[in-house]
Amino acid sequence: MRLLKTPWKSEFLSLVNESERKIRITSPFIKENICNDILKTKKECTNIELITSFKLMNLYSGALDIKGIGALINNNTTVKNYSSLHAKIYIFDDKKAIITSSNLTNGGLVNNFEYGVLIKEKDVVYEIINDFETLFNDVNTGTIKNTDIDTVQKILAQIQNSEKKEFPHFSLESESDLVLTNVKNISNSLNGWQKEVFLSADKIDKQVFDLNDMYFYENEFSRIYPKNKNIKDKIRQQLQVLRDLSLIEFLGNGIYKKLWKHYE
Repeated sequence: MRLLKTPWKSEFLSLVNESERKIRITSPFIKENICNDILKTKKECTNIELITSFKLMNLYSGALDIKGIGALINNNTTVKNYSSLHAKIYIFDDKKAIITSSNLTNGGLVNNFEYGVLIKEKDVVYEIINDFETLFNDVNTGTIKNTDIDTVQKILAQIQNSEKKEFPHFSLESESDLVLTNVKNISNSLNGWQKEVFLSADKIDKQVFDLNDMYFYENEFSRIYPKNKNIKDKIRQQLQVLRDLSLIEFLGNGIYKKLWKHYE
């Protein structure tokens, strides 16, 4: 075991280049230039699995670069979303692991004072891998697809081009996770079931809600989609879609959080 302190970008990229089989990463915040550096440095045969916090505010504030995520997905990286993620873990093959305060950003790798440990002990590395795999396959961990990237980019463009109100400025790694916006800035980029479930969730007069709050609108969905006989199943499915579009956070046990908020 060895201590790691910033700057450690060169060592990080060396470990990326040394990896022969798989790189596993958890990082809530990710910048496009670091994604590009990884893709240029890694071996063609090496796969990447990434877990991040794909929240609308993270994307809007720039803490998480959607173009970087898109570049990874287009290069066969499996990207997953666990909204409550805070851990920063980097695993190289089954040989080495880093646990650190560093996000996958210039700040995390170069500029900030960050601190971590490089671990080579086989038993400890395997335990970290097991924890990663458990989170990677968790029911509340969604898979981000190219279609999700396209839709979220449309939503962000609607928000950023809004003339209704000047948006507050947030620091790169802001703790706030709610985007203040007019609901039309989001709904205009949605369609079909995803739009109807989003609009119904928006009607709920609390930020955190449960399935029963959504089931209240079951009759309304039945009126819109009279041929669908599995309305509750469809609602749950579409909440997963909204999670993967960075709009909903799963809190567990049928509890959800809206990641947007109306102007006061």
